[in-house]
Amino acid sequence: MNMLKAIAASAALMMPVAAEAQNVVAKTGDSVASFFRDEGAQVEVTTDSVGDPNLKVEYYGNDFSVYYYGCSNNANCSEIQFFSGYQTDGGVRLAKINEWNNNNRFARGYISDEGSARIEMDIYLGNQGMTPDDFAQAVGKWNRAMQDFEEFIGW
Repeated sequence: MNMLKAIAASAALMMPVAAEAQNVVAKTGDSVASFFRDEGAQVEVTTDSVGDPNLKVEYYGNDFSVYYYGCSNNANCSEIQFFSGYQTDGGVRLAKINEWNNNNRFARGYISDEGSARIEMDIYLGNQGMTPDDFAQAVGKWNRAMQDFEEFIGW
């Protein structure tokens, strides 16, 4: 009888499990782009100046870019960065950006050499990636930070 239980337990372990949602990974531009498309966003997949993936995303009225880092031969990337820039022609003072950075944890702001206000947020996805639900939470933090930043700089 114990042998039958062992066989039944082994058979149960070999049964296919219901398909789970694939983790969002940064290996190529496809996984992150698919996530945003599934959410109803407009996504353009391009490459940056060194050939790494780059996304242009329009998501719930927000336009931003997704840059890829930690890549090997323009693939197998491990990190992404959400980025948005605002041409403020020097209208936002460094002291104001420092105030933003002092009061905000996930997204950081800075002033470009041309005087534009910028905001970015890094996400480490590693080899295994992030569950779609966790990635959606990170994207929610990014969207909120962008909206708050735009209000903060008077955009």
